[in-house]
Parts: sequence; structure tokens; C-alpha cells
Amino acid sequence: MNPIDSLAIMAIKVLQHQISSEGYTPRVHFELEGGYRRSNPSREINYQAINLALKQHNILGSLKREFWQNQWEYVSDFVGQSPLKEASDFAAASLLLPSLLKRFGASEVFIRPILWQGDQGRLQSGCDNIFSTDTRPVHIPNAVQINISADKDGTNVIPHNGFGERLQQRLLDTSFECCLLYLPESEGFERLKLKDNFDLDAELSSPHELSGGHQGSIALYKDVGKHNQPMGLTPLVLDNKHQPIATTQDWHSLSRIEHRLGASSERYNPYVNVAFALCNLAQTIEDVKTEQSTPTAPERQLPTQLFSCQQKTGAFEVFESGCWFNQSINHSVALVKSTSQTFGQIPDNLGDLLKQQIIDSYQRNLWVDS
Repeated sequence: MNPIDSLAIMAIKVLQHQISSEGYTPRVHFELEGGYRRSNPSREINYQAINLALKQHNILGSLKREFWQNQWEYVSDFVGQSPLKEASDFAAASLLLPSLLKRFGASEVFIRPILWQGDQGRLQSGCDNIFSTDTRPVHIPNAVQINISADKDGTNVIPHNGFGERLQQRLLDTSFECCLLYLPESEGFERLKLKDNFDLDAELSSPHELSGGHQGSIALYKDVGKHNQPMGLTPLVLDNKHQPIATTQDWHSLSRIEHRLGASSERYNPYVNVAFALCNLAQTIEDVKTEQSTPTAPERQLPTQLFSCQQKTGAFEVFESGCWFNQSINHSVALVKSTSQTFGQIPDNLGDLLKQQIIDSYQRNLWVDS
């Protein structure tokens, strides 16, 4: 296991303990998009066989077809697994899926921010699913979405007493400094510009800036989702075409924050990003406990590139000069050490060590930017 993974796993264990000691159960779930090509177009991808293989490897997630041709999505199961198990499953699935897809129908597999010329066709003006005669190529953005919620006494706290709004504000604030964690390569920033650069505003719904609400890049879902669809609908009565004619709605258990800015990448580290999510959750819990107001996130534009050595405005330079991520982890280490002997061997400066390893991984060219 590499040093970044090892340190991030320590951080996750510390944060899980801190959050649970306050009576909360953290919930973190991933969605990962990717692409493929087939040497034989008539051969369909066997998703059923792939999902059986995932289960055999004890990975709590499944693969399904996405909207665009040649695009797939891995979605984790909502079965109460710990954030650490979620990160471990994501890491395992990322390594396993390319070989599984090739075994069951694909000739090439891509885990990268953009599937260039992945599909073709443009939507008819004003339509969501009717295509025009325009057959220009569509460059498909691939995302990593991380969903965050927490239970207390068996109840999801996100929709109650402004907890979700507090957590959303935290993430809007910290996601600027930490964008290197979820946009770890240059093509991730090209992904954010696809709609503008290639006239794909009608076809693509992926976000490109820091924004809140229920349709933004850091979205708070309550009774409606990002497409304004009702959340938590359960059919009660079906007609003769198996369409619901009576439903009931209970969205509270599904309420969550969805962080939608992450770029699909072989360089995306799920352990680091789960630690990032839990830091925000732990600080929100502290705000609630101490009745502190959560700072309103200033309006800021995300960095537009990975490196910007001269202006110091690239994602790498912003992360390197910041201190929130490492200090948050150090703070959590101090808290759990003051109440539990279990973490006595954890370094007091765990956050500093993890941050430096992330920085060094770029400086040593371990992750060569292409």
C-alpha cells in the first residue's frame, strides 16, 4: 500500500471515531463514470456477469449503462457500510472494472475525465431526449460523485434543523482549496469547460463551477433531486401498463449532499476524498454542538488548470498554500487522542504528513500529467 493510502486510511479511522463518539453514523457513497469501446459493435456489454463478479470480490456496488453510448457508471450500494469500506470498495472496483469490462464485451476501457468523441448527435432545441439531425460528436464528461449524509438515533440528520445547509456551506467553502483532491489531472479541468468550448450546453448537465441549491455542483437533495424529480416515490397502484397511478413519498432517508465536481481518473484517490468528506462532516457536527454559525462560503471561481507556477493559481498551488485540510485532520487527531487510547500510535501531525505526501507525489512526478 502506498504512503498516501496508508495515511488517508488512518485519517478516516480517526474521523469515523470522532463522528461516532458524538452519536452520529457517517454515510459516504460513490458514483464513478467511465467509458469503453467495442471492437465488435454487435456484442453488448454483459453487465449481469460483471456485477456477479463484483459480488464475488465482496465489492458492494454494481455497474450499469449510462445515458450516453459507450458510457458506464459504477454505483455503490446503500447498505450501511462504513466510509472506510466504501473507499476500499471504490479502490478495488477501479482496479477490477477494466479487466471485467474487457472480459465481457469491451475492447478498450477508460477511467478518465473525458471520453473524446464518445457519442454523436445533438438534442433538439428544448428537448431532453429527442435528437436533431445534427450528428456532430459529443465529448462525454465522466464524473466521480460523492454523496454524504449522517444518521443520529436512526434518523438521517441532513433534512433536519438546517444540518444539510450547514454541511453544504462547509463543502462550498473547502472545495476551492481542496480541488486538487477531486480534480487530480489536467483533463479534469478541460472537462469543466466542455459545454462552453464545444457548444454542448443542451446535451450536458454536468456542473462546472462551485454552486449550491439542489441543482448545483454541491447539491442538497431533499424532496426533489437535481432534475427536479420527486425523491423517494414508492408506487402504490399500477395501471395495466405497469405505470404508477398512485404513489407515496418519503424522501427523508434519501436526503444527502452530492458533491458532483470530481473527475473520473485513475489518479482519483478514494481514501483521500473520503477523508475530505468526513472532515467537512465532523466540522459541521462541531458547529451544531457548539451552536457556532457555519461560515458562508465566499463566491469563488475554481482554478482553471492543474498547475500555474507563475500566478500560483493552479489547483496544485492553491492546495499547497492552503492549510484547512491538514489542520482539520490534525485537530481530529488531537480530539480522539484526548478521549481514547486506541489512537496513541497515530502521529499528531497526521494531516501535515498526508498533505505533504500528496504534494510530493506531484513533485516527484509519480503522477505524470499527460
